[in-house]
Parts: sequence; C-alpha cells; structure tokens
Amino acid sequence: MDFRLALNVLFPNACVVCKNPFVFDHQNLICQDCLSQMKEDILFYCHSCGKSGDNTYPVCNECIPERKYEDIKVFTSYYKVQHAIQHLKFQKIKTLAKDLGLLIKDDIQDYIKSNKIQNVLYVPISEKVQKERGFNHLKEILRYCVPSFLVKDYIKKVRETDLQVRLNKEERFKNLKDAFSLTVDKLEGNTLVFDDVITTGATLLEIFRVLKGKVNGKVYAYAIAKG
Repeated sequence: MDFRLALNVLFPNACVVCKNPFVFDHQNLICQDCLSQMKEDILFYCHSCGKSGDNTYPVCNECIPERKYEDIKVFTSYYKVQHAIQHLKFQKIKTLAKDLGLLIKDDIQDYIKSNKIQNVLYVPISEKVQKERGFNHLKEILRYCVPSFLVKDYIKKVRETDLQVRLNKEERFKNLKDAFSLTVDKLEGNTLVFDDVITTGATLLEIFRVLKGKVNGKVYAYAIAKG
C-alpha cells in the first residue's frame, strides 16, 4: 500500500463542509459527497451585465438600449461552491482547481462550442498577488476544463486594488476603474471572459469596457457562481 494512502486511511481528514472524516485523493478539504452536491443551478440575472434584482432577467432595463455582453452564463449559486473557491483563492489550496474545473467542464465546453468561442480570457491578478499566491486560480481552473489553445493571457492587471469582498457596490466599481488593460490591439473571433464569482458585475463590466471595440466578434462571459 502507498505510504500516503496508508496514512490517509489511518488518519482521515474532516471535510470542511460536512465535518465528516473522509479518505482523500488529491486534496484533503472537501469530500466527494459534498463535491457531488455542487450542481448546476437555475439563476435569474441580467445576461448582459450580470446584475441581479427585480426586472433584471433576462436583460435589465439599463442594458436594453445598449447591450454589453452578448450573454453571461453562470453555472451555480455561490453558496454551493463557496468553500472550494475560498480555500483555492485565499488559502492557496491549488489542488481544488481540479475539482472546480471538472465540475464545470461539460457545461463550459458546451457553451464554448455552441457560441463558437475562439478566445478564452480570464480575469487577471496583480503582480503582487501573483507573487504572494503563486498562481492565478482562474488559469488553474481552466487547465482542467478548456483546451489550452483557446486560453489567452491577453488581459493584464495594471494596478493594485482592494479586495472586492470588503467593499460595497459603489466602492467595487470605483475600485476597479482603469485596473485592466488589453495586451493586444485586436482579438479575432468570439471571445469569452472567465471569472469565478459574479456579485455586482463590476469586474466583468470593467473588462468589457477594456474589450469594447477591440474584438472582431461577440463577447461572452462565463462564471462559476453568482453571489
């Protein structure tokens, strides 16, 4: 028997979600039973800007005159995946990227195929966060669910910002203003922006502003969860 497996059987870890002990494989935080509960959900929000609330589905009144994203797809509710996302981002448990990637793999690949996506971009992190964390969690998730030739490092974060989770709605939009730039002059083909969680939609809207007029095709977005 493998030494690690033997220790795992003798001293099983407790799942951070259900608190039950379990025998783990590549990560020792969330058991397979809890992972299996992370399923796709039916959500109602504006498919142009990501905003939630009254009269926002399928497109809010603000977006009717001038649509932003061609479509925004969200896989599930945040409460279903919050432990996995929080531990991946803030506790630097990189192995959870595999679980999240496999969770959305079929759905995001169907979405890419049906919308003829040629470029998949992801929300960047700053150089400081990259140095502290050691990886961009979104890029790691994409490794397990999207063909690598589609993933492009074309968005750059050009300045440090405060953590969005600490801010109110108004502060979030101000916090991200002019925080991103595009590293190429033009993108050819339908393009998808990938993020983990949509709350106010501030991140996706700021990135859309950067992409506007620079994509020879339609711009879509995909997020794992809606907060």
